[in-house]
Amino acid sequence: MTTQRHLIYADQLSAGYKPFIVEGEVTGELSEVPGRDDVRTGVYRVLEGQYPDRVPVPYFFETDEYIWVIEGEVHISSGDGDEVVLRPGDSAFFPQGSESTWTFHAPFRKFSVEIQKAAA
Repeated sequence: MTTQRHLIYADQLSAGYKPFIVEGEVTGELSEVPGRDDVRTGVYRVLEGQYPDRVPVPYFFETDEYIWVIEGEVHISSGDGDEVVLRPGDSAFFPQGSESTWTFHAPFRKFSVEIQKAAA
């Protein structure tokens, strides 16, 4: 049996950042790790002094998403009024269909895994 894998080293990850678009607007950058078509993984970042640093951004989860905060801080408000603050080492899961507002305190980086649900 042959093992297939995709290796991304730190220098490749750092060089691979591309604009992350939400509703037609750049809201940070994402460096993706290639893999399965139904799973997107990578490191998302917001740089200090660049949008959306300290600006509330509404976000709708089109997939299930797991995150792990690497650097910085994010305040996340849910539709029901709850607010959580995530810092380095914290992780969270957001189910598909969730709505929230994110306020990043840059420099911010998170590792995320987005899982596309199979069509019914």
